[in-house]
Amino acid sequence: MAMRGIESQDWAWFTFSRVRVLRELADGRSERDAAERLGIAYSSVRSVVEELKNKTGLHSVREIGRWWRGQAGEWLAWCAEQAGAAQKGYGTGGD
Repeated sequence: MAMRGIESQDWAWFTFSRVRVLRELADGRSERDAAERLGIAYSSVRSVVEELKNKTGLHSVREIGRWWRGQAGEWLAWCAEQAGAAQKGYGTGGD
């Protein structure tokens, strides 16, 4: 399974819409099931999956789901950092 490294500056590409699809795939759902659960068109999920394949270099929905289970925490930490709410110094009155 060949995976391209995702640098921190690339996390911005992972929009909430894409991440919602990733979450469904990480939970082991098919593209069709993901579309139904998210209330979006199957073709929209297929489009996101194709974009994800191109971005990650992975070839299957199962690989993408497994990859996301390992990456979600890093993406979430990046989001918190972008929002100025990262754990480091958060709520302590300083950096």
